[in-house]
Amino acid sequence: MTFATILVAIDINDPEHARSALEAARSLKASQAGATKINILYVRYYLPVRYAELLSGDFDTQEIEEARRRIHDWKIEYGLEDANFITRRGTVRDEVFEEARRSKADLIIIGSHQPSLSSRMLGSNASAIVRNSPISVLIARDKAV
Repeated sequence: MTFATILVAIDINDPEHARSALEAARSLKASQAGATKINILYVRYYLPVRYAELLSGDFDTQEIEEARRRIHDWKIEYGLEDANFITRRGTVRDEVFEEARRSKADLIIIGSHQPSLSSRMLGSNASAIVRNSPISVLIARDKAV
């Protein structure tokens, strides 16, 4: 199966799983004959309005620029220089689905840990995406697991 548009959802604060997802994207892109568009999505944590007064005025800009720098380095490291970087603020599951719909993605890649008992009972972003996704989802795990 070939994929025209792949959405790679990562958390820059979890580099181990982000790297697993980026490696999977690189491998898939290399294995496909046609042009594959890669979009890298970082969903920034939702911040309640009551915290706004505690943050500096340029907090959002600083957060986006830090993410952009880290993603830029990873794009070079994984040979994904032509990938698009997108960032959104909100709940991970909802923002991943919205970006997948907007970009007409036909695959979502996410890095995830081996589920623990608590995440099996309470859920995780990865499991919520897998359970509710209207398109294929690839869970990339660290090779050491």
